[in-house]
Amino acid sequence: MATRLKLRMPPLDMRLLGAALALVAIGLSTVFSATSVPGAHEGLWIKQFLWFLMAFAVGWVAVAIPFRAYDSLAYPFYVVSLALLILVLAIGTSAYGARRWIEFGPLKFQPSELAKIATVLVLARCFDDPKLDLRKVRYWLPPMLLTLVPFLLVAKEPDLGTALAFPVILVAMYFWAGMPGSTLALGLSPALNVALFFFTRSPWWFAGVLAAMLVGFRPRWRTLIVVLLLNGAVGYATPHLWDRLHDYQKRRIETFLNPGQDPYGSGYQIIQSKIAIGSGGVVGKGYLRGTQKALAFLPMRHTDFIFSVIGEEWGLFGALTVVILYGIVILRGFRLALVARSVFASTMAVGLVSALFYHVLVNVLMTIGWAPVTGLPLPLISYGGTALIVGGLQIGLLENVAVRRQEF
Repeated sequence: MATRLKLRMPPLDMRLLGAALALVAIGLSTVFSATSVPGAHEGLWIKQFLWFLMAFAVGWVAVAIPFRAYDSLAYPFYVVSLALLILVLAIGTSAYGARRWIEFGPLKFQPSELAKIATVLVLARCFDDPKLDLRKVRYWLPPMLLTLVPFLLVAKEPDLGTALAFPVILVAMYFWAGMPGSTLALGLSPALNVALFFFTRSPWWFAGVLAAMLVGFRPRWRTLIVVLLLNGAVGYATPHLWDRLHDYQKRRIETFLNPGQDPYGSGYQIIQSKIAIGSGGVVGKGYLRGTQKALAFLPMRHTDFIFSVIGEEWGLFGALTVVILYGIVILRGFRLALVARSVFASTMAVGLVSALFYHVLVNVLMTIGWAPVTGLPLPLISYGGTALIVGGLQIGLLENVAVRRQEF
């Protein structure tokens, strides 16, 4: 009696997968275009394609392993990622004034990218606690400390753009895990403290805002003490923060506030990026026909400013297509977080999507002059092996949630 073998495709989220693959395809074609200028990194698109194959394999493995294995391995993975971050500070390769890469022969990767995934996993395990009550200080301090360590190590490289992804992940996962909005707002008050000081150069504006928040929210006395101590420490340190920034970080902030003050120096990248995107119009100049790229006016056109190449060659239509595809990936990720029955899987999905959203938002806003130049790549599109492989891992973990959404 013949036995029939039925090969069944696991219930992947095909919209998520399709949007991710479309972004990778756009990235490959744009890297080819951006490096098609003679003598300008020709042939990098072939390396990018090989990295895509590796990213696809990593993503497939991430889907195949049950997410409870990631729960068990969260802390070991986190410790290894911290060790790599320490190692990069000791023996890492320097470029553009920062020590961010580790080299093993022909291989070169950024430990900070792996650290984001490790932090998401360890936070998801931390929030997967039936006794969790984020209204109490003792429950929201451990996740903060777990996030603070990689944040400080990455900021030390220095890589402030990537470092800021860690608090973004933490805030999103706090909210998803049930932290009340008032507690979350008070927890974010130190960040508001810093922002208002830099914009107003006076601590009194924030003092008024904090007083209004305390009167309106009426926090518990323990929360009140912690908030006052944190903001007191931040208020004391903030005036000295500017002096602690590296020169290139100061220039990026000053350029963001006024790009025209140094059009041939620190403001050059933003000005040329805006010219490239603006010159594309509605339908663009056509594939391989971008003049800002061809004349080498646009810097870092295959990495940080690859969205500018898309805007120049494909216009508003191409730029919106990319944004819509990212929107599909992000919305499908949040949908998976909603339908997942496991707290660990749900909070993991939120952390992964939040990290992706942060990178996309900052990179796109940077290219149009609405955010400082940070050096963050555009996920799944920009040239770079580590970023593409980690992007494949992120999509694979999200698909893992899709496959096992009914599991606890």
